[in-house]
Amino acid sequence: MKLEQLLNELKIIEIRNNQPDCDIKKICYNSREAVADSLFVAIPGYVTNGHQYIGNAISQGARAVVHQDDLTDYQPDIVYIKVKDSRYALGILGSCFYEKPSESMVVTGITGTNGKTSLTYMLKHIFETQRKKCGLIGTINNLIGDQVIDNRGRTTPESLEVQEIIKEMKDGGCSHLFMEVSSHGLALDRVNGVDFDYGIFTNLTQDHLDYHKTFENYFAAKAKLFFQVKKANIINGDDTWGGKLCELLDEKSALPVITYGLNPAHDYFARDLIFGPKGTKFTLVTPDSEEQLFLNIPGEFMVYNAMAAIIAAVAEGVPMGVIRKALATMPGVEGRMEILEVEAPFDVIIDYAHSPDSLEKLLQSVRKIFKGRIVLVFGCNGDRDKEKRPIMGRIAGANADMVVVTSDNPASENPMDIIGAVVAGVREKTDQYATVEHRHEGVYYGASLCQPGDVLVLAGKGHEKQEIMKDETLYYNEWDTAREAVARLKLKA
Repeated sequence: MKLEQLLNELKIIEIRNNQPDCDIKKICYNSREAVADSLFVAIPGYVTNGHQYIGNAISQGARAVVHQDDLTDYQPDIVYIKVKDSRYALGILGSCFYEKPSESMVVTGITGTNGKTSLTYMLKHIFETQRKKCGLIGTINNLIGDQVIDNRGRTTPESLEVQEIIKEMKDGGCSHLFMEVSSHGLALDRVNGVDFDYGIFTNLTQDHLDYHKTFENYFAAKAKLFFQVKKANIINGDDTWGGKLCELLDEKSALPVITYGLNPAHDYFARDLIFGPKGTKFTLVTPDSEEQLFLNIPGEFMVYNAMAAIIAAVAEGVPMGVIRKALATMPGVEGRMEILEVEAPFDVIIDYAHSPDSLEKLLQSVRKIFKGRIVLVFGCNGDRDKEKRPIMGRIAGANADMVVVTSDNPASENPMDIIGAVVAGVREKTDQYATVEHRHEGVYYGASLCQPGDVLVLAGKGHEKQEIMKDETLYYNEWDTAREAVARLKLKA
């Protein structure tokens, strides 16, 4: 692509040695990936500054450089493009380079502390029931139909990769894209250049404050998505921050805002919820009708996800009959309120809940569905928001009958220090707790406490397949660990 075409939508401060007709074969922000005729974007990072590697990129063939810092050395045959924010520019450049792929699809961005993954899968299933080919970008996997593609280890990849992935989805025939949009991704401009048709806000609760520092910063990052949308914003009106977002959008945006929740004041609301281990029956009241629905995944929080998905589907003309069929046949989402099939006299649930709100909603849903005692096994991540540890401990102590506090990716921290911070909260609510440092033994101990009719809740790991330690990352599988625990109990019996 000609350099002149790439730069059309950039706000440029200065160009040196301009060569508008030069062909750019590749864009990169890692100098090691530079090749002949590439454009290198120098981005200031948290550990290193990309401006330090401009020389490396040029030595490997880069013909043009986008930068925001002033440089001390300018080579006469290299084009230098100065911008205010090179990270912001990367997404715009990526979109142009890949020929604005998101403009050819209906793109729905989902943000919020909890529910993003389940909601993307729910939307994908609804639209595939309508015979649409769909792409998905998210925490577990990126998907083109049923084909799994690499998600680069991030919920929201870097902006250049986002555009590359969307181009791959466009070329693969996808008409719709459902995308988790993390607060980190928004704060770091990773979705710049994405043409969003709909934005969905699920909730905002304590998480990632190690990065954002305050709830206000966290909210401001999430809110950025909804000013990048062109059709409608869909907001959980029951959430306090959802209400604030509605006020903000009412003041600063002309786009339609559609609210949902359990409160009859919302545009869409659910009532008459009947919970069961196989799913939830509920009545959905829409602006035009009342619908009797069954969602094939248990939990009240899943009903919230279903409402958001329904609104987005209705807005795109999906008939309610198709939506009803899709919800009733919705397969479980890996590690999200997943009831494990095991030969045991008690039930086992695996869920990714790793924030205070998600843990509380998980336990409250389990209490509504199951009659027996709740035995909870969980821990908190190391090197992350430390303030939430005692909060999650209090929630565990208040909502479970027995709590086993164990490890969950301790990273560089001492696992027992993390466990101690969690237990400080548990103790405020109950004396029915135990501590087990190693997670696989914690799961076994929790299983050994279960009586017939109880439910063993394994929270925090969900779909993850690793345990991050100080000096190594170990393979870990919650499903295999739970099955092994049940097998060990049988042998012991």
